[in-house]
Amino acid sequence: MVGVPGKYKGCNTCRARRVACDNGRPFCKKCTDYGRECGGYERETVFIVGTQEDKGRCSSHPPRNQQGSKKAKGNQTRQAEKLQFIATEPWQPAWIDVISLSSAAGSHRVRFVALQTDLGSAIQAGSPRSPRKNEITLSLSDVCALDANPTFGNEAFSLKSRCLVSLPPRNNNRQTASTSTEGVCLFLYEQNSSSGYSNEAPWKDVAVQADRIRERGPTAYQSFPEHHFFARVYRPSAIWAALLNRQPTFLCSPEWTVVPWERHPRTPLDDLLDIVVLLPSIFSRADRILPLDASPSRRMKARDLLSNCVNIERQFDIWYSMVHQRVDESGAPLYWVTDGMAGGAHTPFPDTFNFPSPLMGLVHVYFWAVLISFHQCIYGLLDAIFECEGEGSPGPSVLPDIPPGLDLQKYQPAQTRILAENVCRSLDYALHTTGQPDLLAAPLCVVSEYYNGLGRFGEGELERQWCVGFRGRLEAKSREVGSWLQEKKWVETKQFG
Repeated sequence: MVGVPGKYKGCNTCRARRVACDNGRPFCKKCTDYGRECGGYERETVFIVGTQEDKGRCSSHPPRNQQGSKKAKGNQTRQAEKLQFIATEPWQPAWIDVISLSSAAGSHRVRFVALQTDLGSAIQAGSPRSPRKNEITLSLSDVCALDANPTFGNEAFSLKSRCLVSLPPRNNNRQTASTSTEGVCLFLYEQNSSSGYSNEAPWKDVAVQADRIRERGPTAYQSFPEHHFFARVYRPSAIWAALLNRQPTFLCSPEWTVVPWERHPRTPLDDLLDIVVLLPSIFSRADRILPLDASPSRRMKARDLLSNCVNIERQFDIWYSMVHQRVDESGAPLYWVTDGMAGGAHTPFPDTFNFPSPLMGLVHVYFWAVLISFHQCIYGLLDAIFECEGEGSPGPSVLPDIPPGLDLQKYQPAQTRILAENVCRSLDYALHTTGQPDLLAAPLCVVSEYYNGLGRFGEGELERQWCVGFRGRLEAKSREVGSWLQEKKWVETKQFG
């Protein structure tokens, strides 16, 4: 028993100051005379009980031996094997494919890869003969590309992921990893294709409470690997699920578009997604307005929503002009046309697009794919505004209802078809240069749906065949990445969801 009053009988304040106390009650005179707060005379009684790990010995007694228990040594070994990785400053944007990490084992250069798969069957513990007990091997022989087709169900979006790291062999001095090869930081994840939305308050919504990623809040995704998981995997997947299901998402809240990037620089793709995340709520409202019968009320609702669309269109224009300016400063064009037949392209897109960087290729694929759905929505709203009640053609009095500065030709079906062609001419470049092939599943779903719509008019047969062929190339790339990852040994660093 520790804390029993001993030789010193003074107050706690004088005891802490190591000075003599006059033992005045209830407060000593030395403290009160000098304006100090007297701590009184009560002593804290603390009981220390010997545990099995320290063999029943208290901390005040020396241990019986210095070897320690086998369990304690095992814990120390496992802690040493599980490395903690920290991004090396200055921190790079999340969409940079190769970054520098540091750990107790030294510094490392790692490349980001992400793959959608069944987590339960993909991850296997290391063999008993493995020198590292926490070593993980992967089984990705049956991996398939993401099926992004929307479900339009009430199930909330869900994504689970595990972050794994594979380091290259060490060099002879065993101080740092060999710089001739790169390590790999892998995000294996599993998601659904639904995006149900509830108007309930977060503290009432059971789905919100069960979402472990949302529950942690945006401040949890500011450092490696949380930030890179959020920016590269969760956010684009969740936004595309919301777009295709035409349901709003909590990611449009300002804190989710700002806070995770307080420590990391942003890229044009991050800025693009800040605008794109506003569209699911626009699509949801349009789906409620357009089925209504033609009436002045419907026309007014359509015009109000069209005004919101015009504001978003201006944000797209400003964003793209900034992208154009950034690329012009580097001296390279935004994209250029190449002879696609030499690179294995297929009819009806013999000429494909090349880009100055893989990121810029993905940016354009996402931008054009989003504009397809967005411009179709605007075209439907324009049709609702022009449609007079009981008549099939617009009257002259309807024209003043159009928001000023709106270019009607921009949203015609012929212009939307050009956007779809641009996506298809860019997808092969993006597929060849990405380490995350599943990022292209949603844009492919958009153009496939668009060309399937043209089939009602007897058009788009060659384009639909091209989409089927690209789906096969996407599956092949996923299997190729999976086979490459299977050859490596992994250590798990984080779990999400």
